[in-house]
Amino acid sequence: IIFLIEYFNDKVKSKNDISRITATPILGEIGHAEESNTLIVTGNNRSYIAEQFRIVRSNLQYILPKNENPVILVTSSFSGEGKSFISTNLGAVLALSGKRTVILEMDIRKPKILKGLGMNERRGVTNYLVSNNIQANDIVYPVTETENLFVIPCGPVPPNPAEILLDDKLGTLFVELKKQFDAIIIDSAPIGLVSDAITLGKQANACVYIVRHNYTRKKQVQLIDDLYTHKKLPHLSVVINDISSRGSHGYGYGYGYGYGDGYGYGGSHKKSNGYFEGASPPRKWWWPFAKK
Repeated sequence: IIFLIEYFNDKVKSKNDISRITATPILGEIGHAEESNTLIVTGNNRSYIAEQFRIVRSNLQYILPKNENPVILVTSSFSGEGKSFISTNLGAVLALSGKRTVILEMDIRKPKILKGLGMNERRGVTNYLVSNNIQANDIVYPVTETENLFVIPCGPVPPNPAEILLDDKLGTLFVELKKQFDAIIIDSAPIGLVSDAITLGKQANACVYIVRHNYTRKKQVQLIDDLYTHKKLPHLSVVINDISSRGSHGYGYGYGYGYGDGYGYGGSHKKSNGYFEGASPPRKWWWPFAKK
């Protein structure tokens, strides 16, 4: 029964499910977020998810070309894989490193960045593209929770999103933003549904493709392989999102790290049902004394 369940399960369960299909590098893994807020990475947050985003930031230096003002495109196969969540926190972790960073809400069909940050609707990219009276500086807004982090909203959803992204003014916008910011994050529409990400890929230096654990179908990984093999997107890499705290096939991120409390079995760890809280692997509290 277990064999049949696994055989017919077509969801991504592990890194092996990706590496068996494609040679696209895996940039990092992000655990399941229990918090209701979209913005997880802040200056005083030392949770394991925040640390995982810091690892992704470190790994980016091996993916990005030598570029002083990197433009990073974030996309996925379809809606619900956590693309906007990754875009927001990737921008935040870059901002915390001292880089003046801006997030572009370029999923102009179904924008989520502004709502996730708790900000009201305001003019943005679409206003800039259709009006000659709006400059780039007029649509840039600071994110108050994080220093050095800014956002450019989508603006009103247009009736022709695919065509509006072909406007020559979009290239002008990126030229202006590169003069003002050290890093640019583009939150684009899912590439498995529409062509927007391919169009925006011409403006990017690297692309981060989001795969959601136990949600993205394995056949979607074949799309990633096609994009990587034929170089349809620049410096493509994968981030695996929403890994269950219970773990599966080698995953297990419910550690309870407690970065401020120290490691090991002593210190501030308390006993609960005979086990130290946060210990990995768990041991009986009397385990050190049982050894000779």
